[in-house]
Amino acid sequence: MSAPPSPSADRAPPPAARGVSWLGLLLSALLLLTVLSAATAAAGCWAWRHLHARIPLGGQRADIELPPSIRVDADVTNTVRVKLDHQLAVRVPISQDLTIPITDPLALKVHLDTEVPIHLDVPVNQMLHVDQAFDLDTTVHAKVWGMTFDVPVQAKVPLKADIPVSVVIPVRKQLPLSLTLPATVQVLDPIRTHIDTVFDAKVPVRAQLALPVTAPVSAQLSFPQRVVPVGISKLDAELPLRGVQLLRTPSAASTPPSGARP
Repeated sequence: MSAPPSPSADRAPPPAARGVSWLGLLLSALLLLTVLSAATAAAGCWAWRHLHARIPLGGQRADIELPPSIRVDADVTNTVRVKLDHQLAVRVPISQDLTIPITDPLALKVHLDTEVPIHLDVPVNQMLHVDQAFDLDTTVHAKVWGMTFDVPVQAKVPLKADIPVSVVIPVRKQLPLSLTLPATVQVLDPIRTHIDTVFDAKVPVRAQLALPVTAPVSAQLSFPQRVVPVGISKLDAELPLRGVQLLRTPSAASTPPSGARP
């Protein structure tokens, strides 16, 4: 007599149930990986945009590129020394009354153009010697036998005599006078005059000046050497993650020895 079959041996799991269980696990794992990947990508994108990397640097050398020029406002604390050696063109207006005393005699050339009145009496007392012949041509009234006749007379009459002359000759005349002669003039009264003019002059200025600068000075700094090497002793650099590049550390075999050219 055979034994009855066992219930567990007779009850086998349906194949459909086993297939759905493995498929669900696989889908759950894929969904979990997708969610984790999306969360990681979102976290990485947020960190890429908002986080910065802080890199401390020390004992490094760098090259800094400067701009061609920089406009600055500087406060000058020291006095500025300026050397002046220049001629300044100035215009000096003068409007005033002047009194000029003249104490020394003036040597002048005087030109006279005038009339001098002459009023004098000239006495003449001398002997007039006459020795000459006179031509006589006249008519003489003659009375002959009680009758008057006009007798023409033409002859040459010699005259030789000493005639005393004693007369006073009056001279009344305006004598014109025009001459130039040197003269020395003593001016007793001061000369009063009014000056209203503008003088153009050049004033030489030679001096050493120390000028304090009280206001800020605008200046423009130029850099002939744009790239300047500097040494960094300590620097905390904050860089955005999107500006950071990750490079592979060179191996010891690829690192050139000290003093060798790469």
